[in-house]
Order: sequence, then structure tokens, then C-alpha cells
Amino acid sequence: MKSFIIVLICLISGSAFAQGNFEKSMGQAMSLWQSGETQKAAALLERIAQAEKDNWIPAYYQAMVLTTASFREKNKETQAKYIQSAEEILNNSAQENNSEWLVLRAMNQTALMITDPMTKGKELSPKIIGLYQKAISLAPNNPRAVLGLAEFQINAKKYFNQDTSKECEDAKKALSLFGEEKITTPFAPSWGKDRAEQLVKECK
Repeated sequence: MKSFIIVLICLISGSAFAQGNFEKSMGQAMSLWQSGETQKAAALLERIAQAEKDNWIPAYYQAMVLTTASFREKNKETQAKYIQSAEEILNNSAQENNSEWLVLRAMNQTALMITDPMTKGKELSPKIIGLYQKAISLAPNNPRAVLGLAEFQINAKKYFNQDTSKECEDAKKALSLFGEEKITTPFAPSWGKDRAEQLVKECK
């Protein structure tokens, strides 16, 4: 997970556009995130979101920064704070028909689940799968949605020693979709290809 997050940050920071206040501010936030300044990056993204009320992308990355930080945070209280703060952002936005937003909600719920999988797994697993499935139904060619569901189910099936061949095929499909993806909006989500490549390799 740690290597996935590092790759994700590099991909996002590399997509920065050097024009306009929004792009400059987003670039600064991505640089803070890449430097490990989680709280500073999240605070800056919150300010950008407040200034760009019609643009969902800053709030998306604010929640992304907090969610990904929770995966590697060792302090349980700080970890819980990151997860809850991200969840509040994700729940307080009218983005229920945004495939990327739903993928991030699924990631946030996964972060919550793995804090206590024995207790929370039964409740949260169906919710996480449902979020990914809805994300795919809204945007069947969203590679992050296809990849997220495949990886989540692969991990679950491996835990129970179940066959993962179908999910591995889905991971291959996600990798193919990454090759077809065209990003035209500054800072629109584009992460995940390296993770898909790794997952396909692990499937072999």
C-alpha cells in the first residue's frame, strides 16, 4: 500500500499545470502532499475548495490526502482522525453520481475496515463492494473503479483461499482501460495504472 501511495502522489504531482491561481494552488498542495506534509496539504486543499465551490476536484484531493495518510499512519488516534475527516468531506458533498468520488469513498471505508477487520469487515465489506459497483455502473470505463473492485475482492478471496481468476481478469481489463484513458481536465484523477500493472503481475 505504501508504494502504491508514493506512485499515486508522483503521478498526481506530475500532472500540475503552471497557469492560473487554481492550478498554482493545486500544484502547491500536491507538493506539500508529496513532501509528507499531510495536514498542510489538506488545509490548503480545503481553502482551494472553499474558493472553487463549483469544482469537486479540490475536495476530492483533500479527502484523498487524508485517506491515503490513514493507511500508513501508525498512531491509532491520528489514523482515526484522518479517516473520519475524509469521511465527513465525502459525505457532505452532492457527488453521489460521480464515479471517481464513489471510488474514493470505497477507499475511505476500506481504510476504516482494516483498522479492525474482524469487527468491521462483515458490516463494511458489502458497503465497499456496493460503492465500487455503483462507480462502475455510472462509468463502466473508469479504470480506477474496475481496479478498486478487483483488488478488494482479490484480497478478500485470498483471505478465504478462494479462486481469484475472475478478479484477475478484471484487473487486466482495468489495465487496458488505463491505456485508453484520456485526461483533459487539470488534476482530474488519473492515478492507478502502476498499481494495475503490479496486480496483474501478482495474479500470474
